[in-house]
Amino acid sequence: MEPTNKTDRFCSDCGLSLIPLPSPHISKNCETCNRQIFFTRINKDGIKVEKGERLTIPSGFIRLSLDPSDGGKLFRPGLSFLIKKMFLSGHPKNGEELDGFLRLVTEDTDNHLSNLPELSGLDLKIEEDANKAFKILEDKSNSSYYRVVQASFAEIVKKFVGASDATNAAWAGYMLGTFRGLSLVSEPLFEQTLWRGYLANQIVYEAAAAAAQTPAEAEAIKKLEPLFRRLDEATLFIWIESNLPIGPRLGVKSLPEEVLRSLAKWHLASYQREREGIARTAVEKRAERELKIKWISAGVAVTTCVFGALKAVGLF
Repeated sequence: MEPTNKTDRFCSDCGLSLIPLPSPHISKNCETCNRQIFFTRINKDGIKVEKGERLTIPSGFIRLSLDPSDGGKLFRPGLSFLIKKMFLSGHPKNGEELDGFLRLVTEDTDNHLSNLPELSGLDLKIEEDANKAFKILEDKSNSSYYRVVQASFAEIVKKFVGASDATNAAWAGYMLGTFRGLSLVSEPLFEQTLWRGYLANQIVYEAAAAAAQTPAEAEAIKKLEPLFRRLDEATLFIWIESNLPIGPRLGVKSLPEEVLRSLAKWHLASYQREREGIARTAVEKRAERELKIKWISAGVAVTTCVFGALKAVGLF
């Protein structure tokens, strides 16, 4: 039974609530007035429910989120479950549902873009505005950018399916899934969680490394950093490949040869990373020019927005 009076919030006989509680609770009829009462009974094992009582978990109380401020706490199995839900929810269960899924991807992206403050005043149906929007999003390379590219591939999938081009339809579908994944992992909350996890792991690693060496070794390594940075790539490569002691070449006697060789390998790898970055930039620029020519005739507003300057390195 409901409370007989709007101000009648508690039972006058037992003193318990006559309205549902915002947290998980038990309900039953009051033994005196027979009205439904709501309460909690908690022991060391949790909420205890007895015969004739009903347990209620309010809608929205249990929230699966990576955000600790939501009030929930995920254990490892729960985190795995949440990640699977993020990537698999809403996917088409068979080929007949594909067209509807592709349409939802495009509509969801359109709605998302229409609410972005940085794109205010731009009409994405106009090619010039679409290109401006893409440039704004491209510079940020965030979740919104990847969602736009995902929607573009959704349109490309439909185009190839309509043309009975199975090979290119499969390729476009693969790329759609790739950018769908990127749009999820680049969401600010997901990215922050990943970054914090990396930092925590780094702290653990550094603590272990610090415990494995003496303070004197740590100080010596720190002082050697500038010297290694002044060595060119060829010198480092020869020193490492020759398997000859590095200490005498540097005039260092206080550090084990294994430590010096590891430092040399790390600095050699930094040269390689820098060279790969330069090569990637060149390939990206070339890919932008090629894709602009290839896809400029797609005719879809969101596709025009993306494929004018789509970055392809490492993704195609």
